Amino acid sequence: MYDQIGMYDQIGKFLVITALLSLLLISAAFYVSRTRLQNNSFFAYWAARTMDFFYKPLLALYIFVYKNPDKLHERMAVLKNNAQRSKFKLSQNRIILAPHCMRHPECRARTTRTGIQCTSCGKCSFSEIKKISEAHGYKLYIITGSSFVKHILKHPEAKGADGVLAIGCYYEINKGMRELKKKKLTTYGVPLLSNGCFNTKIDLKIFEQQLIALDSEQQAVSSNTLPMA
Repeated sequence: MYDQIGMYDQIGKFLVITALLSLLLISAAFYVSRTRLQNNSFFAYWAARTMDFFYKPLLALYIFVYKNPDKLHERMAVLKNNAQRSKFKLSQNRIILAPHCMRHPECRARTTRTGIQCTSCGKCSFSEIKKISEAHGYKLYIITGSSFVKHILKHPEAKGADGVLAIGCYYEINKGMRELKKKKLTTYGVPLLSNGCFNTKIDLKIFEQQLIALDSEQQAVSSNTLPMA
């Protein structure tokens, strides 16, 4: 009987220590996400991984306290961008995955296994997004669900992609980054101006600025790695 009590006592101590360590890790991750340390890829990567590990309890906490988990997803997506930026700038074959919720209600573009085939009709912002994307060497894919991603990655034009720029709400960006990490792809996210299932928009100026900044970084890396004449 005393052995059994001792066993329960040890289990209790273990659970208390585990809970305290978990709280310490979460607190440290939040501290990183709120300070300049989030711009350090190492600390941002560590904080993002920690928040991914504790995602379910953090989600429950945000819903209970704030009634809305958007801030959590924004914090996690920003951390992942900071963690991945250095690696993303080394990628050479980049594609863009964009959500169909920005599509015009009267869009007549056909849908294939690799998503909506934009015809640049000018009715929605995809005409401009496609133009900007292609000008910076990205192939644009407009998807209606995550099931399209596996077909896209097998397509000849996207096969061998090592960098994926994801457009979406913070929840979808965060979710997509977790899934694409399993496929060993480097990701970067650009958020929509609002959440929703239709009539969503992106700030085209910020979108282009992001691509220009990533191009500049990629070119700088390429220049630094050129062989000496």
